[in-house]
Amino acid sequence: MECSLGKGELLNLAGGAYGITLRCLTGTIWLTKGDGRDYLIRQGSSFELTKGEAALAEALEAAELQMKAAGVMQETRSALAAQPAGPFLPRLL
Repeated sequence: MECSLGKGELLNLAGGAYGITLRCLTGTIWLTKGDGRDYLIRQGSSFELTKGEAALAEALEAAELQMKAAGVMQETRSALAAQPAGPFLPRLL
């Protein structure tokens, strides 16, 4: 499934029964999943939510996303390279 988000738009994500892989096709996404860390997912990178995990994603600029059940995309572990945003990421709303 693909979706587009405008700058500042939010998306609730749930890993469900199998987990999901979120791939950022364009733009930059800020993601938090309640582990005390923030993640930036930039164009071309992916992020995996495991079974049962939930997260909140925000588009820091217009973005296009692709979401698939975990393990469906043919990616190497190095491609799942979302970087922690650091201890503080200012809200850009």
